Amino acid sequence: MAKTQLPGFMREHAALGGLGVGDVEMPRLKLLQSSSPELTEFNNAKPGEFWHSLIDESFGSTVRICPIYIDWRFILWRPRAAGGGILARADDSKHWTPPDTEFTVKLKSGHEVKWRTARTVTASRLDRRGSYNPSDPNSPPAATRMYSIVCSFPDRQDLPPAVVILQRAAIKVARKLIGKLKVLRAPSFGAILEMTSFKDKSPYGKFYNYAFKLVGPVEDRAFYEKNFAQYRFFIEHGLKVKDLEGAQEDEAGSAGD
Repeated sequence: MAKTQLPGFMREHAALGGLGVGDVEMPRLKLLQSSSPELTEFNNAKPGEFWHSLIDESFGSTVRICPIYIDWRFILWRPRAAGGGILARADDSKHWTPPDTEFTVKLKSGHEVKWRTARTVTASRLDRRGSYNPSDPNSPPAATRMYSIVCSFPDRQDLPPAVVILQRAAIKVARKLIGKLKVLRAPSFGAILEMTSFKDKSPYGKFYNYAFKLVGPVEDRAFYEKNFAQYRFFIEHGLKVKDLEGAQEDEAGSAGD
């Protein structure tokens, strides 16, 4: 972090700010892609900018955030070329809903495959490389690991928190970010990050991806206490993302497109 000396009011919470799972509905802060529906709905929507779904407003390509709470789950998406949508989900990151269900799926390549959920993600092996297309051992996992980061905005404290979703091509970014947060001496909800977008590419196409930089600790005690209260709320009640199925449209540059 740019500043290493923590305010005294933050030190007693230094180990807090970790992962959890659950269900309270939240708006999203979306990184717009060239295929995002907002581009046709709003004149001020542009690819590569962050869009707040509650107020339908662009935050530009750089925004400062505080990661209040993070959870992760698995989603089994039907490929967009076959109509898209959620086939199954494991909101606790372990157990499928629905369990023991077989889906026949047509991939963008034209291959028809079968995915079966089993009771747990581990037993289904859908989180393993090669499960997307069983005839191709180098294909990605069929199940998508999804990180949901509840963020508050130090420069827009009038707004409620929103959720940033990292999955597929952004999964390396998510793991790197969580690694950084784990080694902080501050709780995650007491850290200010600068989130930016940049042009990226994969074997499946070009897209906008996320980048995070640690700025420093929250100095505003009232804002920090508000973040802490919201963190405690999500730990107790969990998180439900508003319009989760719409998150499939947020991502580009992956086999699931």
